[in-house]
Amino acid sequence: MLRVLNIAWKDVRHVYRDIAVLVMMFAAPLALAGALGAAFGSGDNFSIAAVKTVVVDQDEGAGAGVPAAGATLTASLTGPDMADLLVVTQMDDPEAARAAVDDSEAAVAVIIPSNLSSALMSAGPGDGPAGPTADIQLYKDPALSVGPSIVAAVTESVIQSLNGARAAGATAARLGLSLGLTDTDSLSALASQAAAAYAQTAQTEPPVVLEARGPVVASAETEKRPNVASQVLVGMMLFFMLFGAATPARSVLDEHRQGTLPRLFTTPTPRSLILGGKYVAVFLVVLIQAAVLLLVGRFLMGADWGEPGPVVVLTLCSALVAASLGLVTVSFAKTPGQAGAVSSAIFVFLGLISGNFMGTANIGGTFAVVRRVSPLGWLMEGWSDLLYGGSWSNIVLPVAAAMSFTVVLFAVSTFFFRRRYA
Repeated sequence: MLRVLNIAWKDVRHVYRDIAVLVMMFAAPLALAGALGAAFGSGDNFSIAAVKTVVVDQDEGAGAGVPAAGATLTASLTGPDMADLLVVTQMDDPEAARAAVDDSEAAVAVIIPSNLSSALMSAGPGDGPAGPTADIQLYKDPALSVGPSIVAAVTESVIQSLNGARAAGATAARLGLSLGLTDTDSLSALASQAAAAYAQTAQTEPPVVLEARGPVVASAETEKRPNVASQVLVGMMLFFMLFGAATPARSVLDEHRQGTLPRLFTTPTPRSLILGGKYVAVFLVVLIQAAVLLLVGRFLMGADWGEPGPVVVLTLCSALVAASLGLVTVSFAKTPGQAGAVSSAIFVFLGLISGNFMGTANIGGTFAVVRRVSPLGWLMEGWSDLLYGGSWSNIVLPVAAAMSFTVVLFAVSTFFFRRRYA
C-alpha cells in the first residue's frame, strides 16, 4: 500500500507544479462563476437594475370627492413596493417624456390621459360597452424587454382594477334604474360612489396576493435560495474536474513514450500496484481540486453548500466519477495528443447533455431525462438538491446512479490498461 501511495504522491506533485494545469483546474471555473455571479446579482440571487421610468399624469379627475385615477396609477408606480424595481421621475410634458426615452435617459414613459377619471366615472346607464374610453400610453425603448415589461405589468394590474371600478359603477346605475331611480344626476352620483368605493377597496384589500416562492426540495425543512455564483460554480467545478483528472491519467501515456513506465515494470513492484498508484493519483488530484473550489465558493462567493455530511459524500462521489471518466478516455488512446483530443470532445459533450453550463437551473421535460444518461447529470441533480435545502435522502439516488457509472468506467479503463501493459 505504501508503494501505491508513493507512486500516487509523485504524480500529484507533478500535476500541482504545472502552472498551466492549475489555471485550467482553478482559475477557469472560479472566473466563470465569479463573472456570471457578478453579472446576475453578485452574491445574491438573480436581480436586475431598477427600471428608469417617466410618468406624465395629465388626469384632470372626475369631480370633487372622487379620487383621480391618474393619481392612483402614479402612486402604484412610485410606491415603496416598487422602489427596488422602478426609479420613477414625474414630468408634465408628454413630449419631454418621449424624448427622455429616445435619448436613453429612461426605459419607458407612462403617459396618463387627461380624461382617464372622467372615462371611468361616466358609467351611466346609457353608456354600455361603447361608452367613453381613455388610452394610457406606454412609450418604451424597443431595445429593452425586461424593464418595460415590469412597468407594463404594474400598469396593466392597475388598469384592471380601474376597469373593475367602472364596471361597479355601471352595475350600481343599472340597479338604480331597476329600482325606479330615473334622475340622471342621482344615477351618476350613485355610479361614481360605487366606482370610488370599489377602487378604494381594491387598493386596501387586494383579493389576490402574489406569493413569491423558490424551488422546494422534498424533505427540506426550510426554503433555500442559492446565489447565482454557487449555482454556476457547481457546473463549472464538475466540468473542469474532468480535465483535472485527464492530466494525471495522460501521464501513463507520457511515461510509456519516455520509457520510464516500462522500466518501472521491471522492478519487483507488481503492475497492478503501479496502475493502482496511477488511479489513486488521478483521484487525489480531482479531490483536492473539488475541495479547494468548494472552500473558495464558500468563503469568497458566499455559497451555502448544505449540511457537511452530504457535501462530503457528494464531493467524494464527484471525485470518483471525474477520475473514472479521465481514466477511461485515456485508456484506449495510443498517444498523449490523441488522448487530449478525444477526452476534450467527450468532456464537452458530457457537459452539454448534463447541463453543466446552465448551473443548477431548474429544468424539466425531455432534457431532465436526457441528462440522466450521464453521471455528471446525476451529480448535478444531487448538488442542486443540496443547494436548495436537501439532505441525505435527496442525494441517495444521485450518488447510487453516479457510482454505478463509476464502477463500469473503472472496469473498462482497467481492462484496456491491463491488455496494453500485460
